[in-house]
Amino acid sequence: MKVFALGLLAIVLSTGVAHAQARNVIVNGVRLTDGQVASLQRQYGVQIHDGDYWYDRQVGAWGFRGGPTVGFIVPGLGLGGPLRRDASNGNTGVIINGRELHWLDVTRLQQVTPVIRGSYWMDANGNFGQVGGPVVGNLWALSQRSGGRREGILSTYDKTGAVVIGGR
Repeated sequence: MKVFALGLLAIVLSTGVAHAQARNVIVNGVRLTDGQVASLQRQYGVQIHDGDYWYDRQVGAWGFRGGPTVGFIVPGLGLGGPLRRDASNGNTGVIINGRELHWLDVTRLQQVTPVIRGSYWMDANGNFGQVGGPVVGNLWALSQRSGGRREGILSTYDKTGAVVIGGR
């Protein structure tokens, strides 16, 4: 009977530990707590899947670590650690807000504007310029002038092909 009770206790404890670590959502190298994930899901009405993501809090852009921009969410969220230059494994020489862009990001940007290697800043309104310099343009306005958006069944897309949550 003692062996059975110890076995049952081990199962209960291991289930409790597994439950405490149920989610595996990593943003900019930092694992979010289950509470943070649940709160984000409730607040924004979205399902967040386990995964390793990067997030640019200045613009609201996000993607999977090692990949291009997948979409845009609310900017300014205090999620994860700082955005790293190598978040997208980019080798393009085009850096926005400290992240070197993936070749697909550059290809999408080239659909709306010429892209020159260098370091740029961009804000949530789409304004951009060289690091330390003034505004030189607005990506959202350039996107609309070159063909605007196309609507999907479940999401909105901007001209760069990225998913926009909340609409821009």
